[in-house]
Amino acid sequence: MNKFPGHLLIVTLEDPFNPVSWSGTAYNMRQALEERIERVSVLSNLKPKRTLINVALRSVLGGKPPRYPLYLTPAAQKQFARETEAAIREYRPDAVLSISSHCLLYLEDPGVPVFMVSDAPWMTWKETYGAFEKLPLLGKRFAKLEAEAARRCTKLIFSSEWATEEARRLYDVPPEKLCAQPMGANWTPRETSEELAQIIQARSRDELNLLFVGKDWERKGGPLALDVTRGLRAAGVPKVRLHIVGGNPQIPSDLQDIVSVHGRLRQSDSVEGEKLRQLFLSAHFLIVPTQAECYGVVFAEAHAFGLPAVSRGVHAVPSIIQDGETGIVQAENDPASRYVERILAVAKDRDAYLKMAFAARARYEAKLNWHSFADAIADLMKRSIKTN
Repeated sequence: MNKFPGHLLIVTLEDPFNPVSWSGTAYNMRQALEERIERVSVLSNLKPKRTLINVALRSVLGGKPPRYPLYLTPAAQKQFARETEAAIREYRPDAVLSISSHCLLYLEDPGVPVFMVSDAPWMTWKETYGAFEKLPLLGKRFAKLEAEAARRCTKLIFSSEWATEEARRLYDVPPEKLCAQPMGANWTPRETSEELAQIIQARSRDELNLLFVGKDWERKGGPLALDVTRGLRAAGVPKVRLHIVGGNPQIPSDLQDIVSVHGRLRQSDSVEGEKLRQLFLSAHFLIVPTQAECYGVVFAEAHAFGLPAVSRGVHAVPSIIQDGETGIVQAENDPASRYVERILAVAKDRDAYLKMAFAARARYEAKLNWHSFADAIADLMKRSIKTN
């Protein structure tokens, strides 16, 4: 594929050259854009300005995460904008892509199209996870400034239909300014599609392996995953097993013989990465019945491995998992028994299971990959540059 003959400037507080920054999202995004666009420049890893009063307030107010984070202060936001303006003058790009909104709040007219990409509007993100962390003291002010900045952007790119609707509600922008484009999987199999097809077909018929991946045990629905595992054994599945990656939760005594806790497995470590890869390849279902989710890249990763995903139908989840096609999406308050019924219905019908697994992989190849994301950005650049 020929590269789009344009020049894109990426601006972000993240480090897109570090594969573990933001779970690899910025890193993979940058790589995909470099493969699709002729020239990509980067302004990244920006640090908030530290004034004496702001550092003191952050320390005094405390909190985890901080009640007064420095990146929300006017001093930091104005600094980010000035650094972005200087980069635009230096690189003279055809368009700017800002990962999140932090660099745009005080940005003067850049003279080129500006795209903002995120999993969700900032206030939506805070409201979605509100039961698990408090709104920072400067949060409402930040949300107001973000809405104003969003209205100045050429295009707003969010990773789900749910997030685009939230943006329309919070930003009061016309629908043509919004674009729903999923982010890609950061963890993918090294096997070819043909090799992966053979692995999917070879998954055990005598066992039922479930995989849970997530550091936030409660938010990600870990206790419900345990209840589903217990229900599957009670329903007559003697060789059901749940593998837990990401944390070290306390496992009830009645499940200790069928639940394996692997802790954190780093993809970057050769031994841990290989163990994680084998867990994805040998599992029958990913089960992460999350209570709150603004995207959930692990669901895209499950699709990449041809692994049907099971979750709650909250927030962005239904935009990623296609219920009954690439996985199972249950209503927010459904009990574990309903998950058990649907998992068993698919697991007992080999043709139905294989159809779902291959549909998951096909959705990854068509939509849930970084090449598709980069194609969408190149297309937006092409159309925006023509009209400017």
